[in-house]
Amino acid sequence: MPLNALIFLLLLVAFPLLELGILIKVGASIGVLATLGLVVLTALIGLTVFRQHGAGVARRAYEQSRNGAQPVEPLIESGLLALAGGLLIAPGLVTDFLGVLLLIPPLRQWLARRIVARGNVTIVNTGRRRPGPSSQDTIDGDFERLDERDLKPPRPTVEPPTDGR
Repeated sequence: MPLNALIFLLLLVAFPLLELGILIKVGASIGVLATLGLVVLTALIGLTVFRQHGAGVARRAYEQSRNGAQPVEPLIESGLLALAGGLLIAPGLVTDFLGVLLLIPPLRQWLARRIVARGNVTIVNTGRRRPGPSSQDTIDGDFERLDERDLKPPRPTVEPPTDGR
């Protein structure tokens, strides 16, 4: 078994056990209802903060793309925000802690810069404006719906003879 697969399998088993152990310890210290309340409260706070930060990151990405730059870091930040939201929604105190860390803007921006610097991340801009008519131009034309068109040739119409007598 490759080393990466072994590490992934170990994390897949160890992480939920760690979460469960911490929840049991905290539950024994502060009580079951308080522990459940803490998990629900962090999820609600995380969702609220997630929604507020998401608009700011989207605005930065829009401004960078409008200025001709590739908005790589803001897009990675938005991915990190989505990860933070998922971590905060997931029940557990370790995931809540990691989610809260990702909601801290300087830490999230630093992590996004590290991801960009470490990998070869590029964004292909397929939404470039093409020259063409602006929204103020009027284009006149006719159309015919193909699904309503009779595919059979039209029947010849017999016109009554005209009195040319």
